Order: sequence, then C-alpha cells, then structure tokens
Amino acid sequence: MKRLLSKNLAIPLVAYGVVVVAIIISRTAIGREYALLLSAGFMLWAPFLLDRGAADVLRFDPRGLVRGAIISIAVLFSYLVCLYLLSAYLGKTVKFVEPTALFVLTHLVAIAFPEEFFFRGYLQRTFGGGWDAIIAASVLFAMAHLLVICVFTGGGVCGQNALTFFPSLLMGYLYMRTGTIWSSVFFHFAANIVYLSFRIA
Repeated sequence: MKRLLSKNLAIPLVAYGVVVVAIIISRTAIGREYALLLSAGFMLWAPFLLDRGAADVLRFDPRGLVRGAIISIAVLFSYLVCLYLLSAYLGKTVKFVEPTALFVLTHLVAIAFPEEFFFRGYLQRTFGGGWDAIIAASVLFAMAHLLVICVFTGGGVCGQNALTFFPSLLMGYLYMRTGTIWSSVFFHFAANIVYLSFRIA
C-alpha cells in the first residue's frame, strides 16, 4: 500500500474520472449502442495519450495467453458447476441462451478489450503492479460499473455491478501473473459470455 501511495496518482485518477464522465454523458445523450463504441474509444485513446509505454502493453505473448486461458477455463468451469448445483438445490434449471455473432463480437471488441487495456494495461500498470495495484484498479473498475450502469443510466442491478470487483481481481492477477493483457482480455470476454448466456430459470 505504501508503494502505491508513493506514486503520482493524479494523472491516472484524472484520466479515470474523465473517461467515466465521458461515458456517462455519451450514454445519456446518444443512447447505449453508440455510447458503447464511444466508450471503447475513450478507454483506448486515453492510455496512448498519457502513457508512452501503452503500445508495449499490446504486444502479443502466446505462452502468456495460453496460461491465462487455462486458468480462465478452470475458473469458468467451476462457476458453471456451482451454477448447476445451485439450480438443482433450488429445484430449477439452467437455461442457455445462444449468443448471436454480433453479441460475441461486441463483447470482445467494444467491452473486454478496451476495458482491459484501460483498467489493467494503463491503470494497474501505472499504479505499479502488485496486489495493491490490482485492488485499486478493481475498486475503480467496480465503481465505474456502478456509476455508469446503475446510478446514472439506470440500466442494471446495483448489486451485480458492485460484484464486478471480484472478477476484476482475477483479471488483474492474470495480467500480473502472465505479463500479457491478452490473458485478462480472454477471461473478461469469456466470463461475460458465460455469465450472460447461462441463467437459472
């Protein structure tokens, strides 16, 4: 924690505030569909503007991606097992809603990739890495979801958006452990698809 506090946090925190406010304004002014693309643009543009090392974050590391994918699949498989056990306990079933190609592409290109580039590749890295940086970036990640989706645009359940803190910890860990943003992008994308496609009914 001391290491995190010793860093100059003003620039990344101001960048975070500007990005969140811009997303809120765009979602209320032009609607969710177009705002999603603008949001992605804000999160991709800010690191390049503020950080000389932003391009290095995008370097592809196949071994890191494979390690991240293995961890991601194990975690998501465990989640599905728990979901099925819970549904059986409640006397319900798990319903699978097949995602459309557009849905999948949107979650990869406009959500998982830009959010990971901004929150892990810029904020977490700027905060210095390590668990204090992972926790700080995850708090900001959950707060952004609460503010954008729940508080200002009323498009989601507050409790669910607050819980984004926990998968964010895993995404931060994957980035720290594998050294590549693509492992956390893989988990973020796969987790969104699994979470939104499998429901207890």
